[in-house]
Amino acid sequence: MTKAKVKICGVTTPGDARLAEELGADYLGLIFVKSPRQVDVVGAREIKAATTLQIVGVFLDAPIDNVVQTVTDAGIDLIQLHGKESPEYCAQLQSRTNKPIIKAFRSTAIPDTALLGAYETTSFFLFDLDKDTLEDERLTETMVSMWGDVSRARRQGFRVFLAGALDESNVREAIRRTNAFCVDVCRGVESSPGIKDPDALKRFISEVRA
Repeated sequence: MTKAKVKICGVTTPGDARLAEELGADYLGLIFVKSPRQVDVVGAREIKAATTLQIVGVFLDAPIDNVVQTVTDAGIDLIQLHGKESPEYCAQLQSRTNKPIIKAFRSTAIPDTALLGAYETTSFFLFDLDKDTLEDERLTETMVSMWGDVSRARRQGFRVFLAGALDESNVREAIRRTNAFCVDVCRGVESSPGIKDPDALKRFISEVRA
């Protein structure tokens, strides 16, 4: 089992970007979707200038032309697609940008490994929880079930980012169960939406590296 990489998502400030890098993160996620954590191209450029980490741009069912323009203008390194983007969409976007694609799936719509294989030009997959499960009393059960999906995909050779309600209390167990290529955290290291808590960020990364 190799050490999991760390992606800090929903970064909105250069200061948080620098802190994540100092603490040992590998990727930063910038959200270009309507959200309390949304950034624009100007903000993305400022964040990119503050760090040497790989920048992941997060998009949701956006026109390809718009994604290509944002990726170019903001200097995005990897593209994360969090909607219903098809294998054909991913292939066209990868061809036009020459950037690695991360295709995300929610826990209620994770394809089997045969269908994942249809995304031939996709470099990574990301498995996340559906938003309505975050307040559900069966959250832990849903998480563990999704971890099983990650583990199966990993055994088939797919590089998977694991997201969904991760924090310092569960990330080590999540990695043990899944052998995830990368763990992706957002809310679990925040003091408020879009603002990272330095202590929580440090503890989370320490748990991953333990």
